[in-house]
Amino acid sequence: MHTTRPYSTVFFDLDGTLLPIDTHAFMKAYTVSLGEFAHDQGLDARAVMGAFLAGVKAMASNDGLQTNHDLFWRTFEAATGLDAKETETLFDTYYEGPFNKVAELAEPDPAAAQAIATLKAKGYTLAVTTMPMFPLKAVHARIGWAGLDPNDFLFVTDYASATSVKPHVAYYEEAMRRAGVDAGDVLMVGNNTLEDGAAFKAGADIYFVTDHLIEGEGGLHVAQHKHGTLEEFARFCEELPARA
Repeated sequence: MHTTRPYSTVFFDLDGTLLPIDTHAFMKAYTVSLGEFAHDQGLDARAVMGAFLAGVKAMASNDGLQTNHDLFWRTFEAATGLDAKETETLFDTYYEGPFNKVAELAEPDPAAAQAIATLKAKGYTLAVTTMPMFPLKAVHARIGWAGLDPNDFLFVTDYASATSVKPHVAYYEEAMRRAGVDAGDVLMVGNNTLEDGAAFKAGADIYFVTDHLIEGEGGLHVAQHKHGTLEEFARFCEELPARA
């Protein structure tokens, strides 16, 4: 195993890391579900989903001058003519209800809860640094799908709190500022060699969870970094020193 430096803070990816789920299957089920919800609400589902995807594309190239939330809804409103605030309120009911049916694709791994409990007991600061293209309600829901409690984390990144996305280094730098830590104090735990690997470029150490590994083009090489199954990561946490 690669050498371990002292950390104070552990950042976690969510989908495919703490939450055992196939990211591509999740995104497909999610977009189909959201489109069906839009149709059931009497909206033009094709137009809504087209605007949704345009908003996602806009967030992917956010220049950091506004939150992903504001950029998404500005793009969505321009594409559909629908009032952004009213539509956002409507979408809230989706994330509180139909969205949770997508949880059927996930199977909580007890190793996730074990790792979090171990790190908390040892005094580490924990945060969920998931792709910040979702509302906070949607992130909290997925943390619940993983059998975890959002209150276990100092913060989770969502589209209202972030001005960048993975794999931009700026996303991780922003999360580090929010946590009040230097990059050298951070261990990033993720399953995507490109998106999560960008944390390493920001100066953090990294551990790749291999159960649902995604080897993105231009990403880091797994063999050159700490890696293992979620169960192996839980054992890794047991070997970390307690924080003073």
